[in-house]
Formats: sequence, C-alpha cells, structure tokens
Amino acid sequence: MVYHWSIMVILTTMLAGCAQQFHHRSADTPACMNYRSMMTAPMPPEAMLRLQKQCEVSMQATTATPRRD
Repeated sequence: MVYHWSIMVILTTMLAGCAQQFHHRSADTPACMNYRSMMTAPMPPEAMLRLQKQCEVSMQATTATPRRD
C-alpha cells in the first residue's frame, strides 16, 4: 500500500513539474535578445560588454518613466 502511494506521489510531482509554464520575456528588445543569445559565445570581454550596454540602453528606451516635476 505504501508502495502505491509513493508511486502516485512521485508521478504527481513529476507531472506538476512538467506542467509549469515558464515566463517568457515578451518585452525583450532585439538588442537584448542578441545579447542573451551571445552570452555563451566565445567573445572578447569588450564585445560582450558592448552587447550588454546596448541591451541596457534599449530597455531604458522602452521602459522610460515620465519625470515628476
């Protein structure tokens, strides 16, 4: 009886884990998508920093908040 219960708990846990929907970054800019796709590429550190900066600048441009006066 304990054996069947254990199998049911394991199967339920596995199915629940597989059913999770991951949050996709729908607001990613092309610069950020490029940066994330190149993160594992063998590149000089300067080039990687340039891609990262381009991503940050593009995100600031899309999420700019109005100034409070």
